[in-house]
Amino acid sequence: MAVFRYAGWVGTDRRWTDEAVLRESERWVHIPQDGMCSEDDRRLLVHLPKRWGTSRVWRSWAADEGRASYLIEETIGEVRALGLGMLVLHTGDRVAPPFMDECLARYRFQTTEKLEVLAYSLVGGREHRLPPVCVPEGVVAELVRDPEGLREALRVDAEVFRSPPPSDEEFTEYAGEVEKLRRPECGEPPGEGASLALRFADSVIPDPTHGGDTSHRIIGAAGAQVVGGTLRLWGSATREAFRGRGAYRALVLERCRVGTHLGATLALTKANIATSASMLKRAGSSEQGSAGSASNAATCWRSASRRGEVQACLIG
Repeated sequence: MAVFRYAGWVGTDRRWTDEAVLRESERWVHIPQDGMCSEDDRRLLVHLPKRWGTSRVWRSWAADEGRASYLIEETIGEVRALGLGMLVLHTGDRVAPPFMDECLARYRFQTTEKLEVLAYSLVGGREHRLPPVCVPEGVVAELVRDPEGLREALRVDAEVFRSPPPSDEEFTEYAGEVEKLRRPECGEPPGEGASLALRFADSVIPDPTHGGDTSHRIIGAAGAQVVGGTLRLWGSATREAFRGRGAYRALVLERCRVGTHLGATLALTKANIATSASMLKRAGSSEQGSAGSASNAATCWRSASRRGEVQACLIG
C-alpha cells in the first residue's frame, strides 16, 4: 500500500494511507449554513436552501433491494413535502449498497456525474510540495477577499453550473470566512479540526500593447475548504470562451499554495471523470484502486476509489 506522510511538524507517526484518504472523502459532506441536515443509520440527507430546489443524500444504507426501494420512496415523499423539485443521491463504493443504482433506475433516476476520489500529498519530507502544474503567462489566480470579487466568482458559477443568484446570507457567511482567514495570516494557530471555506478566481491580464481596457477579466472560479490537515477542492468553473487556456490549472495550483500556508498536508477532490479527473491526471497521476501500489506516488495525483456516481431525479 502506498503511504503519504505528514510533514514532520504535523507528526511523523501519522500517514495518508488509502484508507485514511477514503475516510476523509466520506467525511466531506456539504451542509450550507441555511440548509437542513437529517441523519440516521439509513441515510444522510441534506436539504439545500429553497432557492436551489434540491435535496441530496450523501450516504445511504439498506439490507436489501426491498428496503432500498422503501427508503427511496420515503425520501422522495419528504423532499416533495418541502416543495423541492430535485433529489440527488450519491452511490458507489462505501456510500451506498451495491444494488442501489438498479433500484434508483426503477424510479427514473439518471446518472449525472461519475466521480473519482483523487488525492495529492502536499508535503515531501519536511518540505511543502505543490502539484506539477504549468500555468500559462497572463493567467492569474487569486483568493477572493471582498464582496465584489465574490459576486463575480458566483456569476461564473451561475454561467457554468446554472446555480441560483447568491443570497445575502452567502455574502455574510463568506465575510466571516475571510475574517477567520486573517487569524492564521497574523500568526494565530488554527484550532483542532478548524474549518475555513474560501473562494478563488482567475483572470486574464490583457496585453496593454493592444490598447483598450487593461483591467483583469474574471474567467474562472473555484472553491476550497481547509478542514484540519485536508484541503478540499471543489466547484471549479471556467467561462466557455476561455477553456483550454490554463484557467483550471491556475486555480488548482493557487488553491494548493494557499492550503499549504494554512496547514493542509493533503489535497482531496471528488473529480468528475469526464472533465476534471482527466485534467489532473494529465498533470501526472497513477491509478491505484483499492489495492496495489502507486508508482510515482510522491509527485502525482492518486486515485483512492474505484467508482462513484451522482444520480438525480425530478420529483416535482
